[in-house]
Amino acid sequence: MLRGMNDAEVSPNAPVALVTMEIRHPATDSLTESASRELKQLLADRLPIERQAQDVAWGMAPGGQPAPTADRFVRYVNRDNTLAASLKTQAVVIETTAYSNFDALCDLVMHVVDARAQVSSIVGLERIGLRYILELRVPAGVDGRIEWSNWIDEQLLGPQRLTPGGLFLTEWQGAAVYREPQPGKSLIVRYGPGVGQALDPNYHLRRVTPAQTGPFFLLDIDSFWAPGGSIPEYNRDALRTTFQDLYGPAQSVFQETITSRLKDELLRQ
Repeated sequence: MLRGMNDAEVSPNAPVALVTMEIRHPATDSLTESASRELKQLLADRLPIERQAQDVAWGMAPGGQPAPTADRFVRYVNRDNTLAASLKTQAVVIETTAYSNFDALCDLVMHVVDARAQVSSIVGLERIGLRYILELRVPAGVDGRIEWSNWIDEQLLGPQRLTPGGLFLTEWQGAAVYREPQPGKSLIVRYGPGVGQALDPNYHLRRVTPAQTGPFFLLDIDSFWAPGGSIPEYNRDALRTTFQDLYGPAQSVFQETITSRLKDELLRQ
């Protein structure tokens, strides 16, 4: 996400842990067997591995007892298990742990959506989203602590000057929500320090960087669009333009969140 970074190499300290691009649409019928075969062929060049997957949600069963419900779908994955496209009844979701640059991922998204639209029409767009989960890792000081103000804008660093009883602030969680005056684009940024990694170790995609156990600063940037009124028809050009419009605020908030020192550090990696 940082202009000037080398997209051809992945550093052990590369900040992007996961990128997700999502298109939500009105519910569609399950694909027929012949449509599923055609879809698999259309995606075979980039995502040759087919896997069955499910999302589990909890609801209330008769009698007031919680009960799980499963939404089953097909997920297509690359051979490195670092890139996946999930074709759900109400969404197309593309995820990668091997992010190089926005344009390359957007091209892949459009390839998947084109294939999806070819076998079964997409009748409308209910939400378009672009999400970055970043783990910012920096060197610790001689005392083993990290002075985050050297790396992260102080507006995101919580009540650090409060030291009740001589205690040091080690954890905090924050969230900021930005919206256009009229319904349309929104941006949610979640942030705060963590230890280990932001992704579940059992996540279905493989990390391209070694798992680390030390401290990091989380930036979870969710840039999305939703219609303010009626659901617009699916339009390929409008979809790509919307993704490009969502990338701008995500890029901007990342640039404004980190200090010039951290930018220099990332460019050296």
